[in-house]
Order: sequence, then C-alpha cells, then structure tokens
Amino acid sequence: MKRTTLIASALGALLLSAQTYGAVRPQLTRIVAYAEDKETPIEVINESQETYLIQSWLEDIKGNENNLPLVLTPPVMKIGGKQEGKLRLVVLPAEIPQDRESVYWLSIQEIPPKAKDGGENKLVLAIRSRLKVFVRPKGLDKTQAADAVKSLSWTVEREGGEVWLRATNPTPYHVSFGRLELKADGTKGITLDDKTEMPAPMSSQRYVVPKNLKGKSATLTYSAVNDYGGETEVLSTVIIL
Repeated sequence: MKRTTLIASALGALLLSAQTYGAVRPQLTRIVAYAEDKETPIEVINESQETYLIQSWLEDIKGNENNLPLVLTPPVMKIGGKQEGKLRLVVLPAEIPQDRESVYWLSIQEIPPKAKDGGENKLVLAIRSRLKVFVRPKGLDKTQAADAVKSLSWTVEREGGEVWLRATNPTPYHVSFGRLELKADGTKGITLDDKTEMPAPMSSQRYVVPKNLKGKSATLTYSAVNDYGGETEVLSTVIIL
C-alpha cells in the first residue's frame, strides 16, 4: 500500500506543468561597432506574451565596468510581449585604441514579470545573455576582419611537462575561433578546451595540447567566427607536438 502511494505521488509531481524559458534575447550573437558611426543599434526581441524589463551593461574583457569608452542606453528598458526593443551604443572615438580593434562584453539581463496568483505551476528563470562587442577605430578596413584567421602563425612550446600551441596574430583584429581541433592518426579529433580564448590584435594566445597527443604529428584544423556569427573558411596545418 505504501509503495502504491509513493508511485502515485511521484507521477503526480511529474504531471505538474513546469515551464523554463528565456523570453528576451538579442537578435545577433555579436556586435561590431565602428567609431565613425554616430551610434550602433542593438536589437532585442521579447518572444514571450508578457511584458519584460531588461537591464543592460558593458564590461571590458576583464570584467571592469568603469571608465569605458562606450555609452549604452537605455540601461533599463521595458519590452511588451512579442515586441522588439533597441539599445543604442555610442563609441567615444578619442578614447579607444586607434591602431587595432578592442573588445568588450555586453550583458542583457531579463527581469520577468511578477508571478500571477493561481493558475498552472510555472518555473520562470531570469536569463542573462552575454555577447562580445568588437569596436573598430576609423580607418580599419571593414572587409579584412574575416581574413585575420588566415594570418595566424602556429608554434609549439613546452613548459613544466605541458605542451602548448601558440597562435600569433599580426593583424589589428581579434580572432574568435569557430573551430580549433587537433587530430592524430588513430585518434578522434579533439576540440581544444580553451578555444574561447582569442588571439588579440598584434599579440598571441596559447592553447594546451591534450596529453595523449604529445610527441605525435597532428593536423590542426581551425576557423573563425565572422562579423555575422557564421564560420569562415576552414584551415588546416600539420604540426609535430
């Protein structure tokens, strides 16, 4: 009898309606802002039937929110159900690097409406979207950003028992990897864990090599994410690890 009661209770809990969803999202996966533009619009859509507030803010790549060369308005905005809203980003041209692209984080935090009394059970989570904002000074060629990945050079480093791949980026653009994979004969392709770390303009970034590939000849396959969120041409090179 007790067992039957427990099963019935469990089934009842499973039948309760619980919905988890993010209502508000940016229309793009990344933002590219040019210093010579008066402003850069950032479109946001509310896919729910209810009115939401959103709070938005900017940070540099290290998480600092103060004294940034960007202005974002409005910091708080209301968006009706099935409606679109627009944030406005203004670059302060004199305060950004003039010879290279810089990058920041944009966070968009949705604030759900107050739960109504009664009705079906509903779990509503407040979702935060976080996307990169690439800021380009006047004079930086708009057409060459997608080709920056082709200019990367790769070297192997050994330190403290670890093997690293170092990507050197001689261009004025960040390279955001879409694909970064190593494959040796007899092994499956391995996506490098830290591929989200970008080689900064006129700088370099290194990536740890999986231990099972040490000492092997491997094919490095890589691509970048372009300004529109798509993948650039896939490149490959053979490297002795």
